[in-house]
Amino acid sequence: MAQILVENLDPLILQRLETLAKQHGRSLQEELKYILQQATEKQTHYHSGGDMEKAREALARAQVRYAGKTFSDSTELIREDRER
Repeated sequence: MAQILVENLDPLILQRLETLAKQHGRSLQEELKYILQQATEKQTHYHSGGDMEKAREALARAQVRYAGKTFSDSTELIREDRER
């Protein structure tokens, strides 16, 4: 298992983390693992507010909306715009 070292942690943050751990009946290490797990499972997404189910639904709607459509390569348009 990997280990992480966090240097120069504000003592107030450490105190808050210890308080959270006590409230949840966990050790500080268990609380930190839980927080990291939750953070990675609920990745922030602009349209979904971090809810992965909403992100999947938004993706499905976009796939339906754009199914069968073709789009031009915008490279030339961008190049022309930059040369102005």
